Amino acid sequence: MNNTKTTGGYVVIINTLIFMSLITVLVYGVINPIVSSYRSATAFSHSKESFILANSASEEALYRLKNSLPIANSEVLTLNNNTATITVADTNEGKVVSVQADVDSYQRDLEVSVLQGVGVSFNYGLQAGEGGFVLSGGAYINGNVYSNGDVLGNGGPYITGSATVANLIDPAEVVSVAGSLTPSTYIAFGSDNTPTDIAQSFTVPTDIDLSSVRVYLKKTTNNWMNNITVRITSNNSGKPSGTTLATGSIGASQVTTTYNYLTVPLSQSVSLNSGTTYWLVLDTSTTWGSQYWLAAGQSIYANGIAKVGTWASKNNDNVWNNTSPTGLDAYFDLYAGGDTGLISGVTVHKDAWAHSIEDSSVYGDAYCQSSSNTNKACDTSRIDPAPQPFPISDGNILDWKSTAEAGGVINNNVSYGSNNNVSLGPKKINGDLTVGGGATLTITGTLWVTGDVDVQGGGKIKLSSNYGNSSGIIVSDGQIKAGGGGHLEGSGISGSYILVATTSTCPIGCSGNKPAIDLSGGAGAVILNAQKGTLQISGGGQARQVTAKTIEMTGGASVIYETGIADMSFSSQPSGTWNIASWDEK
Repeated sequence: MNNTKTTGGYVVIINTLIFMSLITVLVYGVINPIVSSYRSATAFSHSKESFILANSASEEALYRLKNSLPIANSEVLTLNNNTATITVADTNEGKVVSVQADVDSYQRDLEVSVLQGVGVSFNYGLQAGEGGFVLSGGAYINGNVYSNGDVLGNGGPYITGSATVANLIDPAEVVSVAGSLTPSTYIAFGSDNTPTDIAQSFTVPTDIDLSSVRVYLKKTTNNWMNNITVRITSNNSGKPSGTTLATGSIGASQVTTTYNYLTVPLSQSVSLNSGTTYWLVLDTSTTWGSQYWLAAGQSIYANGIAKVGTWASKNNDNVWNNTSPTGLDAYFDLYAGGDTGLISGVTVHKDAWAHSIEDSSVYGDAYCQSSSNTNKACDTSRIDPAPQPFPISDGNILDWKSTAEAGGVINNNVSYGSNNNVSLGPKKINGDLTVGGGATLTITGTLWVTGDVDVQGGGKIKLSSNYGNSSGIIVSDGQIKAGGGGHLEGSGISGSYILVATTSTCPIGCSGNKPAIDLSGGAGAVILNAQKGTLQISGGGQARQVTAKTIEMTGGASVIYETGIADMSFSSQPSGTWNIASWDEK
């Protein structure tokens, strides 16, 4: 009996266990997908939050870069008790911003590459070409002056910095090698995947004093690149020697992504003998991610040949090879001739440097070969200075014009007055641009004006505040005129300037003997550039930097140079100086 009951109890227990197992399986089968679904939804949510946090951190880093705000190489951003680590690393071409975000142990990694805007260096408060620099009537320069022509003063003009006058170049062409202006062949150099340098051998037909060279060059991207040192060297067994006879420099910002002729004044004139082989070397010193292309042709020069390799001051370290394909010659020109420079009739607060200094007061050192009626005797330890290239190349101008035209074209004159407040840019204007009558024109992108630019009668041209501390551009093919209360300025943020440049050759080829730029008022954060013509400042006109073939300043005119102008970044659009090149999730 007991056994039967016991057996029955076992049966009940077993049945109960089976029932409970079935219930457990049933519950697990129902609950587990719900739990898994919940966990998946939570994971997705956390991953999404982590991604949003990573994006927020990258945007914070880019905002700081664009607005020149402090940012360390490594920083941690906290949002709702979650963290993102920002790492900023320099590259050859810009910066890489890496972000690792963590939300409840769910990580998302982003990497953003940024490139800096196009830079142009204005190293002098005033830079004149071979037309020189004439000051009179209390003209005042706060900064340094560099002129490829004579600096002549009358009536007590004053320069707070140094004044340098190079020996003049007479551009007498002695050798010219070129082919099609759209070359089908080129020699690449300066990148990680190409030779560092190139060289071209040459001879001269007669004994000459070589003063400058010219090359036809472009770069593959607008990324930041290495400057180029141009060398003239002697020959060593069919390759450049380690002996440099003269040097020049090409700034990376002067080279554009389309072919552009660049004239390079040499550090000093160098005497070359007829029939002797010399070498023109373009030396980039180190390699970068991007590269240069020098236009070339197949056997277009009978008296030399191009090589690729690495220049070194020791002959044994010079390694040079044939081009690919072999037998290429670079496009290049050689120029000879010149005259001595003169500083006369000015007061220079710091050093004065020219072949001759006359009727001047120099408070620093006077580096010269001859002087008269000057308070300092010549220090003859320095050779005469060489001409400096202009800061803006023809290629820069063409790029800016293309940017403006891409924003649309206005086929008539544009005039603003009656206290209007208007915005414009990027835009090409086929005609004149006039701003007066108290109107304010806000530039929102690069402008190209094929006619004249006239700012008078209380008119104002300024950059949009969105430019931040970067600078903007107006390019004109006509005369630029500002006076009568006309005003030009940057965005209003320190370090922002408006560059107003003209391609005009006035007064040469222009009626009425008018200058390319005429500034008789219009103080502001403005940089004026007339590299092919004459720039006149009078009647209290004021600018932050001026460059022109010939510069004339009278009647209380002044240039107040600011140190930030030495290395400026221009934005074609008001988006800051840093632009995104790539965005990836790792």
